[in-house]
Amino acid sequence: MAKADKGYFYIDQTCIGCGACEHACPGKVDAIARVEDDYLGRFIIAEQDCINCGVCIPLCPVLCIHDARAHGLVEGSGGYRAIADLQAWAAAR
Repeated sequence: MAKADKGYFYIDQTCIGCGACEHACPGKVDAIARVEDDYLGRFIIAEQDCINCGVCIPLCPVLCIHDARAHGLVEGSGGYRAIADLQAWAAAR
């Protein structure tokens, strides 16, 4: 997958620090890391490293990973949204 200018995914404050997202992030991308000194052990996505693959989203047990494009926070296309659109298109056939 080609690297976008920046990642569109973010983790909100409801993260429980389970680490499922970190394990889902493709090995060479490694865009998700534990927040240093966070007493809850929460995680953060480094937008400069994220490739917008969206693999982390379905693995989060508390649904705290979001696509900023879907929430109208940023403009953009491609990545997870494009994959979801293609899957919907294929399922409709």
